[in-house]
Amino acid sequence: MKFKSMKGFRDFLPEEMAARREVFQSIEDVVRRFGFKEIDLPSLEKMKLFEVKSGEELVDQTYSFEDKGGRKVTLIPEQTPSRARILATEKSLNEPVKWYSTSKRWRYEQTQRGRLREFYQTDVDIFGADSVEADAEIVAVLVETMNKLGVGNAVEVLINDRKLLEDILDMEGIDKKREVMEVVDGREKMSYGEFKDELTEVGLDQEKARRMEEIVSINGPLDEKLEDLGQLVSGDAETRIGRMEELAEILGNYGVLESVKLDMSIVRGLDYYTGLVFEVFDKKGELRAICGGGRYDNLVELFGGKETPAVGFAIGDAVIEELMRREGTWPEEKLNTDVYVLPVSKSVAEEATKITRRLREEGLIVETDLKGRNVSAQLNYANYIGAEKVVIVGERDLEKGKVTVKEMESGEERLISFDEVVEKVG
Repeated sequence: MKFKSMKGFRDFLPEEMAARREVFQSIEDVVRRFGFKEIDLPSLEKMKLFEVKSGEELVDQTYSFEDKGGRKVTLIPEQTPSRARILATEKSLNEPVKWYSTSKRWRYEQTQRGRLREFYQTDVDIFGADSVEADAEIVAVLVETMNKLGVGNAVEVLINDRKLLEDILDMEGIDKKREVMEVVDGREKMSYGEFKDELTEVGLDQEKARRMEEIVSINGPLDEKLEDLGQLVSGDAETRIGRMEELAEILGNYGVLESVKLDMSIVRGLDYYTGLVFEVFDKKGELRAICGGGRYDNLVELFGGKETPAVGFAIGDAVIEELMRREGTWPEEKLNTDVYVLPVSKSVAEEATKITRRLREEGLIVETDLKGRNVSAQLNYANYIGAEKVVIVGERDLEKGKVTVKEMESGEERLISFDEVVEKVG
């Protein structure tokens, strides 16, 4: 009987995993430079944890089941509730808490391009800071991450403020805020006429529908479009625009403002985000949203903790891989080995093992023969594993106290002293 991996799940062979690890490392290098600290949390949580955040309907989108103890549990589809659980109970943390982690997540949903049932995701969060400076730092980390991955010019970061949109709805005398924002959330899939029809169906008259279309159509450079928006609003909305103007100024100081656009149609999760929201989109429009995030100031309280402002984002590996491959920035999928130690016969195995050990002690990635193969077969294997150098240990060379070092790329060979192997090869 032959077995395959399940739909929406992937196998990664060493070459593929090496490239993926390089991408994770690039993301984490940026995040660490901003002072975020790595954490690791369980892959399995009580189902109730996710019901508190998203309601019972979430269960249909997760791998949830009863364990052998009769407990209802869930393979985590996201990590934010787990973080909120810790923050609600851990009293010794100094704020702001700046955490990141990369791990596997699971969602039981229809698979499609860039959407799988098992995937890696990096989450980056700041807890305990409600300042515009915290918002700016999160956006700056995101832009710098895109640049580090080599796709900065291929994407745009679209941002909005949920409270600003709510203030505008108040200003317009619109009571059915949730219904209107649900329509706004699906606007990109509608024509102008369809959008206005949807708004009128939830109770807006023609004039208010036209007004909403005018406002949510605002899209462009953050600093410029805030000026345009300022001419259309008043009251509390003006105050909220002031915060976004401050955000634009700080992003300018970070040197990332030109990568950020205002898009008044960005809404994201209505039961989750409380202020700033943002998404990263492929400029060519070929892919679904690359990643997204925003401010979620009420989450920790849901789990019995104190009021704790929070802002963050998440990047899944499936969509970013699609984008990087298209842009030619996905790392080469190949094995990398520093040195292969090649004993020409069993009689020199002891010396080959000593060289292997000494080179590994220097921190090098070193392999040696485990199958008793001939020289030709070992050289082929060394080439397969991407060995940069091969140290050939032969009887005749050892009689002179030497070994041969072969540079695999150029084919150049040279004799060196046995005692100088670490110095000359390492």
